[in-house]
Amino acid sequence: MNRSITLASIQMFVHKQKKKNMQEAEKYLKRINQLFPQVKLVIFPEFSFIDLDLKMKDQAEQIPGDSTRYFSKLAQEYGVWLIPGTMYERFGDDIYNTALVFSPNGSLVGKYRKRYPWCPYEKTTPGKDPFVFEIKGIGVVGVMICYDLWFPEVARDLTNLGAELILIPTMTTTGDRLQESIIARATAITQQSYIVSCNGVGYGGVGGSMIVDPEGHVLQESGSGPFMQTAIIDFERVKTLREMGVAGVTFPWRDYRKNKQTFSVYKGTTRDN
Repeated sequence: MNRSITLASIQMFVHKQKKKNMQEAEKYLKRINQLFPQVKLVIFPEFSFIDLDLKMKDQAEQIPGDSTRYFSKLAQEYGVWLIPGTMYERFGDDIYNTALVFSPNGSLVGKYRKRYPWCPYEKTTPGKDPFVFEIKGIGVVGVMICYDLWFPEVARDLTNLGAELILIPTMTTTGDRLQESIIARATAITQQSYIVSCNGVGYGGVGGSMIVDPEGHVLQESGSGPFMQTAIIDFERVKTLREMGVAGVTFPWRDYRKNKQTFSVYKGTTRDN
């Protein structure tokens, strides 16, 4: 059974102006459609489509809204699963850092609100819920955002819901991208899942985007300039490795479920000291 999909992770040069970045994204999608029609899933970096010079409260949108309609049209026009980075979502009195997922027919499949804003710099409201979506006949995909990767519980939530591939739109502009890349590989191993960490460049990050397989092998890693990564994601390989083990010997995904431990840290409190 062929349970695979070809994806593109766009390490885009992020400009300060939202309009300019939207135009750049459409150029990438047009190029993919013309040259690489086998690509059926495309992800862009975190905050690719905001105005960096505007205050958060002045550009937050309701969902659905103008941006939703714009990206819905692009997903439908180019026939791809589309994760267009993240945006500021206004919901009541709260503003979230939210990733949207569109299907190839342009439908908004769902949204994910970042659970761990990068404090104290990021002022958005923390989200509360994990999010996965299914590509029928292929597999289950989870979404988290940038700093979420640093908290293993977020990835565990996703694989508990069936995720075999985890997409991570990212905007890391600092020197800890080195540590983040190590965490990406470790997460792929412990969750026995593919990891796609899509960072920006320019005003959107320092690059170093990665695609990692379920044994922690780096399939693609970019430098510090604009780059389009592509990879075949084989969901059947995830199933095989979870059954046969990392390197054929170690079963973290299976044993976590089989050995039902309880941990005091998960009982609703955290220590202050």
